[in-house]
Amino acid sequence: MFAGSLVQYLTLIIVSLFGAMIQATIGFGFPVFGMIFFPMVFPFDTAVTLCQWAGTLGVAYFFVKYFDKIRWKTLLPFIIPALAIGGTLTWYSSQVSVQHLKLALGFVLLGIAATLLLFPDKARLKPSPYTGGAMGALSGVLNGLFAIGGPPVALYLLPAIGEKIAYIATVNTYFLAFKAVSLPIRLTNGSVDASHIGLLIASLVSMTIGSVIGDNIMRLVPKRLLEILVYSFVALSGLIIIIQEWR
Repeated sequence: MFAGSLVQYLTLIIVSLFGAMIQATIGFGFPVFGMIFFPMVFPFDTAVTLCQWAGTLGVAYFFVKYFDKIRWKTLLPFIIPALAIGGTLTWYSSQVSVQHLKLALGFVLLGIAATLLLFPDKARLKPSPYTGGAMGALSGVLNGLFAIGGPPVALYLLPAIGEKIAYIATVNTYFLAFKAVSLPIRLTNGSVDASHIGLLIASLVSMTIGSVIGDNIMRLVPKRLLEILVYSFVALSGLIIIIQEWR
């Protein structure tokens, strides 16, 4: 029930704690951060499932706390294709070789984030049902295949919403909804079993503590700095993916 080495537990706890602080501060980022380290000590499929599982209480915390700030009209065109496509691809993610696709993704994320950082007033994504649907579909693909659907969420919702707390509330609503669809699939596909229960509990506790700390940090971050942090982390995400997949 509580199988797992000391190195696995320490990696899981430390990465979950700091990853939660990143996610709570800028609205996304834990899966990218977690997938740098988790595959070093876990099989890849297990690492992906742990990333999906770990943030459950954290995103639920923001969903409940800031429920009245959620921008449903902005979220719905995004979330419907994201859930439909992401849920479908989650079934096939363990059977598909996606190295070259992931490498291309890295370059795309790096290019988009660099453009938004260098030309913030000219390169914003304009909110519309069509833009939301397209970015939602992209996020569903990335979440279903790689469990890293956060960058498209942030790239669309941050400029579309504009207000910090409303953005945090809305982006965490998306993550909670996606977990409700994808987690049952990942938890039953053989990537984790009864021997991982201790690790699953440890990740929940660490992520929840980190989310509470990150919530307090987020309140102190000015909106323009939040934009810079979000787009910088998207660029970093792209760079990390390129380095990992360039063989």
